[in-house]
Amino acid sequence: MVDNNNNNSLKNSIIFALFLVVMIAFTTLSVHISKADENSTISSLQSQVQNASENQSSESEKASELEESKSEMESIVGELSTELESLNQDISDLESKIQDKNTEIETKQVELESAQAKEAEQYDDMKLRIQFMYEMGDNSFLDVLSDGGSFAASLSKLEYIGDVVSYDRKMLDEYKDTKEKVETEELELESQKTELESLKTEQEDKQTELSAKVDDANNQILKLTTDIDAANKAIEEYELQIEAANEAIFEEYQRQEQESIRLAMESEAASIAAAKAAGTYDEETATTSISTYEPVGNDVDKLAALIECEAANQPYLGKLAVGAVVVNRVANPRFPNTLTGVIYQPYQFTPVLSGRFSVVFARGANAECYKAAREVLEEGHIVGNWIYFRTINGHPGDIIGDHVFYYIY
Repeated sequence: MVDNNNNNSLKNSIIFALFLVVMIAFTTLSVHISKADENSTISSLQSQVQNASENQSSESEKASELEESKSEMESIVGELSTELESLNQDISDLESKIQDKNTEIETKQVELESAQAKEAEQYDDMKLRIQFMYEMGDNSFLDVLSDGGSFAASLSKLEYIGDVVSYDRKMLDEYKDTKEKVETEELELESQKTELESLKTEQEDKQTELSAKVDDANNQILKLTTDIDAANKAIEEYELQIEAANEAIFEEYQRQEQESIRLAMESEAASIAAAKAAGTYDEETATTSISTYEPVGNDVDKLAALIECEAANQPYLGKLAVGAVVVNRVANPRFPNTLTGVIYQPYQFTPVLSGRFSVVFARGANAECYKAAREVLEEGHIVGNWIYFRTINGHPGDIIGDHVFYYIY
């Protein structure tokens, strides 16, 4: 009876083993077929990223050249504006000088009118005196001599008459000279005014020319600014394309990873069932994870940065759990055997993909995340044997804070 039972058990084990082999073979074949499609999808997405990156780089170079041209034009506008300001000041000075000349000319005109009036007055007075003496005729001299006065007195009267005539002539000549001098000065002032007005006209022509150059340069700057805005907009659009493609790649990797986990768990479950059926399954050995990893270089800084990126708002145990996942991966043959390799493994941690990890790593993580990283790496406090975690989405596993942590054997 015992032999029959043993034979039946052996028979069942052989049948189960054969079933397991067939199932594994079928699963492997399915994986290979699906992997080809998955790799093609990822390759296509990566090609999109590369094309968008190249276009973004081209637009960035274009924007840089446009910025340089804009800077040069702004420098030119600055120089032209300085020159135009100086020219405006020159024109203002010329206008002031022309106004001064007008004032001087007006003064000279008043002086000239005064000199002309005095000349006319002196001329009229002299004509009256000459007319008076002429009307007296030759008798005037006899009258002077026979006036009953002394001869000396008569001579004095004659001398007086001569002096009056000489004075009149002298004053008339002086007034004429004064008038001619004023006229000459007025003509000189008019000539100077004409020169100033001519110079002002030249400066105004330059002003018009410079203003046109400034307007043209400002229009060029406006166009360059528009082109720069367009280039920056294109850069942003390519950035969005890159982010979308990277997100799609990340999601595809995550999907593949989840599929791989599902298949591995199914295979592992079958293996455990076979081991249990054969009586060789050791529960304690299968669920124990031991890390012998020794941190090197700036491993603590990197782990602290990743913990902050993934679990900054999570409880301290959640921070330790993220650190444990990283160290457990180092010890797992499915992953790189260094902390740096695990963290930078493509499409595994979203903050590394987005660039946020680099920012936190560069400035240093916060104190609590450093504490958790040291506890995991330096004290070897591994709170669980998980090698995966994600935000809670119904996936089975251990829930800590907002994350679910899980593993496969």
